[in-house]
Amino acid sequence: MFNSILLKALNEVFKPLGFRKKSANWYRVSGDLYCVVGVQESRWDESCYVNVGFAPAVNAKAGWLPESKCLVRFRVDAITSISREGLDLLSGQAAETSGQDDLRVDLVEKIATPVAQAVNPIESIEDLKSLLKTSVSDQVFIHREIRVELLEEG
Repeated sequence: MFNSILLKALNEVFKPLGFRKKSANWYRVSGDLYCVVGVQESRWDESCYVNVGFAPAVNAKAGWLPESKCLVRFRVDAITSISREGLDLLSGQAAETSGQDDLRVDLVEKIATPVAQAVNPIESIEDLKSLLKTSVSDQVFIHREIRVELLEEG
């Protein structure tokens, strides 16, 4: 049940921004970059993870690339604008204490919207470099193929 509420919340925010949905993922090419936002269910409990991935647009030849194949990847808990309260909503326990509509509204406000605000304007390597410096913690996987370009000063 929780997973379906989270998917509805993300869809409500990402569809109007031009993201396409595939299973539990929203993806698009914007400018020179491909972006994907995906929901991953925990193996151990009812919680979910929301993962973000970026890759050069040329890597997404068929228009789709899973987050695990992206050159830059992180979980939404690395986005500094997402509060602890927002992250607690992903635990799955929030579904037990809130009604479905209230939970969906909270997920839109505290998870989906901040993620969209972070990733929506990213269209180039320079935009991504800025995002990583200003709005994302150090908990980011950056593939060696793109690491030097993203981490260089200037």
